[in-house]
Amino acid sequence: MSEEKEPVLGEPGEHPLSVFLFSWMRTPLFKIVVTWSLVVIGAALIGLEMLLAFRPIKDVTYAPGFQGVFGFVAFAFAVLSGWPLGKMLRRPEGYYDKRSGEAGRDD
Repeated sequence: MSEEKEPVLGEPGEHPLSVFLFSWMRTPLFKIVVTWSLVVIGAALIGLEMLLAFRPIKDVTYAPGFQGVFGFVAFAFAVLSGWPLGKMLRRPEGYYDKRSGEAGRDD
């Protein structure tokens, strides 16, 4: 007789309650639904701003949705600027394995 193994839903060592509560978030469909939901909600909010809060456009800061777009771009710039900064400041992989020249660590 062949023994059938139960499918493993979580990662090894993951708590069963965590698997039960959050395993549905690991599906590709979840990512697609969340992304498109945010796009639709953002477009609807910009459309509502155009309809309900009409004000004359004197410069670009008065354009509907400007604050949201500007905030997103500024936050994305701040987050993405950490990537080259991290590469520049990161130490080599074996940095802490070196023993010469350190006080009290020479064998």
